[in-house]
Amino acid sequence: MISYQVLLKQFKEGKFAPGYLFFGDERYLQEEFTSRLADSFLGTEAEFGLEKMDGAEQDLEEIIAGLSEGGLFTRRRLVVVNNPPYLAPPRKKTAEEEPGEEPEPDSREKREAESLSEYLDIKAPDVPDSIIVFLAPGVDRRRRLFKLIDKKGVVVECAPLKGDTLAAWIRRKVERMGKKIDRAAVERLLLAGDHNLHYLSRELEKYCAYLGEENDTITADTVDMLFSGDLQGNVFKLADALAEGKPATARNILDLLLERREQPLLILFMLARHYRMLLQAYSLLEEGRGGGDLASVLGVQPFVARKLREQTGLYDRRALEEVLLVLQKTDYQIKTGCLEPVQALQLVLSRIDYAQSVVQR
Repeated sequence: MISYQVLLKQFKEGKFAPGYLFFGDERYLQEEFTSRLADSFLGTEAEFGLEKMDGAEQDLEEIIAGLSEGGLFTRRRLVVVNNPPYLAPPRKKTAEEEPGEEPEPDSREKREAESLSEYLDIKAPDVPDSIIVFLAPGVDRRRRLFKLIDKKGVVVECAPLKGDTLAAWIRRKVERMGKKIDRAAVERLLLAGDHNLHYLSRELEKYCAYLGEENDTITADTVDMLFSGDLQGNVFKLADALAEGKPATARNILDLLLERREQPLLILFMLARHYRMLLQAYSLLEEGRGGGDLASVLGVQPFVARKLREQTGLYDRRALEEVLLVLQKTDYQIKTGCLEPVQALQLVLSRIDYAQSVVQR
């Protein structure tokens, strides 16, 4: 298997394999790789050279046999096979089958493997005039077909992107749209917590459209103004506003979350979790443990650890302890029916602001 960065470099250099397998939970990456391959391999012939098939409805041997046939209006062909059942993991293991043991292939699977092997061997030496691509949510790595594609073609696992890899994807996506994005804006998106690439792609397209022709850089202000938002990112913003003595800003953020129908109890839980992590971060920094220690002990991504470290500079230990007591008392009042959840959230912001101001006197 290769990384997606290596894959895109090969496409850019015009280096193509006769067969590809893109598998994993991140469907957007599978679609992106297929699109980039079509652009590089087919060029202006993409309209006629790209064919998509349902793996459950098409026999693999027939698909492979058809690859040798030239297209009517194009010199090159790219055949994309969705959800091939012959690569899918088994639903159940039999009592006789040990974990990791290769299933005994049936005669059909042997024929399919032989057909695909012959095709990959024939096409391998030069730039192929036809390419087959398999897209699958999951695979059985023990299968002959998987091992065959991995050996003679190219296999890329499309797992959800995180941390620096996700940041690089965001920057590359923006560059392809003819714009730039600054570091603070990237960190805003990483802190948001919703790292679904379809969602992020739509967000970036929205920012670029907003910038128009006059501006070329997405900034943190752009993200703050236009981001559709999610809970984790807004909890960071809430904590920032409260720490900076801006209760009106904090209330506006809370109102926005409630308008989006975020559950009040979940918001309270996330606030409590956030302030517990801040207190933990504060203690670790007092002990002289920063950087990688902070991220590993708290179990968060490095960019989240950086943001927590920044926020600890706005608090002292006593203020954080007071805030946690406020959140604990509010949680008790909700559970005992003394306060309605929405009312409790509105009060908790005032109580946190007051607790911080008393400590700072």
